[in-house]
Amino acid sequence: MELYILRHGETSKKLYNFVDSNHSLTFSGKSEIEKIGKSIKKLKIKIDLILTSTISSSLETADIINNLFSKKIKILKCKDLQPEGNILNVYKIISEFNQMSSILIVGHEPCLSTMISDIISNSSNKNKTNNDIKSNSNIILKKAGLSKIRITSTVPTLQGELRWLLTPRVLKSII
Repeated sequence: MELYILRHGETSKKLYNFVDSNHSLTFSGKSEIEKIGKSIKKLKIKIDLILTSTISSSLETADIINNLFSKKIKILKCKDLQPEGNILNVYKIISEFNQMSSILIVGHEPCLSTMISDIISNSSNKNKTNNDIKSNSNIILKKAGLSKIRITSTVPTLQGELRWLLTPRVLKSII
């Protein structure tokens, strides 16, 4: 299975609490995600499922991508993709859909970078807890950045190989 991880587009610069947040993408953020979506199509990436955070910026990002694919992709909302969410619950959902060829995850930092680091570290500790997953990742996924991980195992834990990590600038140069 291919796992694509996309950070939402630009939101307002105001400080806010993620739990109560309903901040939308800026005009610039929407435009950038549209360009990223066009690059995804040009790269001929097939997406079977979009798993997205319930925060507005991620929902809008997922909708923009889905619209570019003629609304043919199922979107599943997941509260655990919020910054304070439980990554292990996200892994369980991914494992439930392991028959799919590819899943696009749309979310926030630091959750996404932590997830990328954890999956590619190939740590197979089956008794891992959410607290065991380090949040001080050396990987940083920029807003509108995209990562590709080839999942090599879902048992006992999610494990994979990093195929690429692209900045928005590189993605926009593709179209």
